[in-house]
Amino acid sequence: MTLAPLRVERLITRGFRNLGVSRLDPGPAFNVIYGDNGAGKSNLLEALYYLGALRSFRGAKTESLVGLDDDHAVVRAKVAGEAAPRVLDVRLDRHSARKLRLDGKRPRSIASWHQAIQVVLFHPGDLTLATGSPEPRRSFLDRILEQMDPTYGSTLSSYNKALRSRNRLLKREQVDRRSVRAYDTMLSQAGAVVGQARAQLVADIAPRTERAFRDVAGVELPLEVRYRPRVPPEPEAILTALRESYDKDRARGFTAEGPHADDLSLRVRSVAAKHHASQGQHRAIVLALKVAELDVLASRVGRVPILLLDDVSSELDRRRNRRLFELLGSLGGQVFLTTTHPEFILLEHNRVDFRVEDGVLRRD
Repeated sequence: MTLAPLRVERLITRGFRNLGVSRLDPGPAFNVIYGDNGAGKSNLLEALYYLGALRSFRGAKTESLVGLDDDHAVVRAKVAGEAAPRVLDVRLDRHSARKLRLDGKRPRSIASWHQAIQVVLFHPGDLTLATGSPEPRRSFLDRILEQMDPTYGSTLSSYNKALRSRNRLLKREQVDRRSVRAYDTMLSQAGAVVGQARAQLVADIAPRTERAFRDVAGVELPLEVRYRPRVPPEPEAILTALRESYDKDRARGFTAEGPHADDLSLRVRSVAAKHHASQGQHRAIVLALKVAELDVLASRVGRVPILLLDDVSSELDRRRNRRLFELLGSLGGQVFLTTTHPEFILLEHNRVDFRVEDGVLRRD
């Protein structure tokens, strides 16, 4: 079955970083955003990503997203999918809470907003998925699950809140054991839900990632993708681990056991990819993870998410570049990609080019 792609039909920004007042009417397939460094290309992707994730992929605070000469910023998009188009509207005030409007009304919940738009992003910082600590890999899984399951985000939030409270107690000079253990049941129950959801997701994305890696890298390297839980994701197993590790947790001042310590294992020839793979293979692994994310989201939500690629042309050699775009073209979604050299984007068809200069967009 062919899935309908999500498509941004119109994007309007006002006061967002250096973009000022801007309007973009993108094409349905590949949209190439090019210009010099600092012109505002990544700011445009950041605005699109904010619509989907409600946060900056750079980790920027709200006041940093508002232009220097503005007191607020607006990002508004008309997004078409399998049904009637929807209008998403975000207002960011420098000194007050953001305001969201979905089809002109305040959304019932953040989860309902996430159900309206799904966005997948690759940017150079994502290389830490292959080379860094487990934390970005856990965040990668959590971000996918938040877009697929309206209850996952609240469960993860409850787990993290209980974890922070338990850790605060463990850091005290005088610790009351009963007060600490009062959080164990909550952690075990919410932690089991988090761990099981991640494990099921990895079982789904692992073969997709391994296949996409072969397609992008063009070699038969045996990439292995697995979920590695610190404790089996079962309430009793987590509860037992928390109770047995109390003395050690007290000594180190934090909780060691639970899904907050789990990892997404990436191995090449049975060795961790961060130690074995080349720089080019690291990039191919991360792009394969993003293709798998796009693919699994499409299968779960019934439509192809919007894909954002920040400076991807500098991340791959010519051969892998061409393979990636062939693969993305076969998925049928809308793609926004930035580059300083549009001639390096090896696409001959289904592309629209936009030049960015000092925050101003112009269609070629």
